Amino acid sequence: MRFNHIRRDIKGISQKVLSQTLRRLERNGLISRTIFPTAPVTVEYALMPLGRTLTDTVSALAHWAEQNMDAIFAAQRAYDERDAG
Repeated sequence: MRFNHIRRDIKGISQKVLSQTLRRLERNGLISRTIFPTAPVTVEYALMPLGRTLTDTVSALAHWAEQNMDAIFAAQRAYDERDAG
């Protein structure tokens, strides 16, 4: 996937945070980064075999978050109200 595609898929993430995160994932052997000499430069990211071992775990976490989104938002509102008061 290209950087901007990933950025569009992850709502609310800044370019800086995404770039830092991708570099950490690359350093840890979870993704690969390929640079193509185009104008402008094209960069693509792909899962490495080690990263693919996390697919089921990340999928389960995403499913859990989707199932509990209302409770998460309620907890955030309660925290923000308590923190503001």
